Amino acid sequence: MAETDIAINDKRLDRVWRCFDDTGRLQRWPSKRAEQILVLWIVWSFLPFDTSWNEREISSLLGSWHDMEDYAMLRRDLCDLGLMRRTPDGRVYRKMAPEIPAEAAAAIARFEPGAA
Repeated sequence: MAETDIAINDKRLDRVWRCFDDTGRLQRWPSKRAEQILVLWIVWSFLPFDTSWNEREISSLLGSWHDMEDYAMLRRDLCDLGLMRRTPDGRVYRKMAPEIPAEAAAAIARFEPGAA
């Protein structure tokens, strides 16, 4: 078995995908941290590169993608994981380009056009 195959947990991916509706809108927040991290990678994948947002703009954007009403948690977790960075004064947010783990790449691929 290849190293990337070991890193991918299909059952976890199925649980993560069930957190989203058919349109890719986040419906619920998973209880397990490993699943939360995969959800954050998916949310990260929806963000465009080369864009800066102020706090209100990123909160509005994140809020438009889910039904949980806790865009601040998403914003904080994205920053804590290094998927986004904000200036020390919190005025500017930007998407980062970290290396995507295999399991996160598999989770993101589910939401790409033409994916099953």
